[in-house]
Amino acid sequence: MTKKVFILFSVLLLVYMIWPGPSKISDFSSLPNSAKSTRSGDTVQIPNVTAYFSNNFRDFVTNFYYNNYKEKTPFPFPPLRINHPPEYSWVMIFRNTDSTFLEEFVYPLRDSLFVNGFETARPDGTPIFWGGPRMEEAGKNWYNKTTLRFYPANIIVKIIVWAEIIFSIFLIYRLGKRIIK
Repeated sequence: MTKKVFILFSVLLLVYMIWPGPSKISDFSSLPNSAKSTRSGDTVQIPNVTAYFSNNFRDFVTNFYYNNYKEKTPFPFPPLRINHPPEYSWVMIFRNTDSTFLEEFVYPLRDSLFVNGFETARPDGTPIFWGGPRMEEAGKNWYNKTTLRFYPANIIVKIIVWAEIIFSIFLIYRLGKRIIK
């Protein structure tokens, strides 16, 4: 009985880890009513990074990408949603990234999508910062800039991690049996 449960768990974990999902940032939808950034660091300079200027605020942006990420991965459960301090954007997105919020959507042992936002005004149009910057792109002024960074996991790495997890569980089980005897 124990061996069957272990084998079933091992197979299900492997299927979960290697099941196809998004593999690059271009697999995600563009932010509605936005202009794609052409600024340095927002296009091809850094792999799996893209940015959009828009007048969409945090609630809309994070829910949009949360649902988009969930749709791209065919699991019956949603990704974990982690709220990070904005200062982490320098590490998670790239250096000198302006940020007022940073959220991560993750399927553990698979991949992560970071959604970073820089809002210069509130939804009613009042500025957040005194003398706050005006963002101009595609001939328009925007209130917000959203930067996405996707961290896909290599399939070889996933299989190595899976093997290490299974081996560790096996060793802990054997050690537990010895202790009980």
